[in-house]
Amino acid sequence: MQRLIAFLGINKSIGVMVAVVIFVGLGEKMAERFLPIYLLALGGSTFSVGFLNALDNFLSALYSFPGGYLSHKIGYKKALILFTLVSMFGYAIVIIIPRWEAVLIGAIFFIAWTAVSLPAIMSLIATTMRKDKRTMGVSVHSFVRRIPMALGPVLGGLFIGWYGEVNGIKIAFAAAFVLGLIAIVLIRYLMEDDFTNNNAKDIRFSAVIRKFNPSLVNLLISDILIRFAEQIPYAFVVIWVIKNNNVSPFEFGLLTVVEMVTAMLVYIPVAYYADRHTKKPFVLITFVFFTIFPLILCYSKTFPILVVAF
Repeated sequence: MQRLIAFLGINKSIGVMVAVVIFVGLGEKMAERFLPIYLLALGGSTFSVGFLNALDNFLSALYSFPGGYLSHKIGYKKALILFTLVSMFGYAIVIIIPRWEAVLIGAIFFIAWTAVSLPAIMSLIATTMRKDKRTMGVSVHSFVRRIPMALGPVLGGLFIGWYGEVNGIKIAFAAAFVLGLIAIVLIRYLMEDDFTNNNAKDIRFSAVIRKFNPSLVNLLISDILIRFAEQIPYAFVVIWVIKNNNVSPFEFGLLTVVEMVTAMLVYIPVAYYADRHTKKPFVLITFVFFTIFPLILCYSKTFPILVVAF
């Protein structure tokens, strides 16, 4: 176990980060993946489903900037507590007000937790881990993030199967609220304190952009294009699978488990070889998978084929 911990570069703060990512992510993914179904059940239209996905992506991009600024200004520990409280406020809105409009309002606060907290987590990794272990630290975070992404939809599918589309998802949001509270306690009492930087006001977006090297600019442009392609069908996949292919919410959760377990199996070996060789082939392979996913999904007609698609 000590050799494994040393290989992964895990310390006390990283261990707390892992627990927080699991708890908050589990709460988020129990309901988030089924939000399109929830919107339709509350009387929302397919336009509201598309708007929710657009809101998710827009806020994920926009929140990264205040997330990075606050992490630099007040430190990653206080920033993680603040971001989790904001998510819990969004959960409370959805729980208290059972209307599709309230879902869109609550999503402003909870749907982009991963994006807004990412700078704080990266700051924690950069501060508490050795330089030669930082790529491994990022991979550990990506690996662990898949655990709630795998388990959350399964639990959410069970809640929907037991209590229906409306009450089941409300129960999932209530569980997310409780898990967020547990995460705050872990951060407050177990995560080591970090210093704050009062010169954060001197950070300018234009100055950061000028520091990008040409390879990073090319990667960002490529990533924008591939993510744009990915997000066109993303929000409607759950509706298409459940409503048109006679797949239950629980079975959809199992499909997500297949997806996440696959990702988890490749993260650590990819991180190991990427630290010692070039990273470009791994990025290229990922883009190929993004490209063929909608083709396989589009032409699949049976449940086993959907597993392959995921």
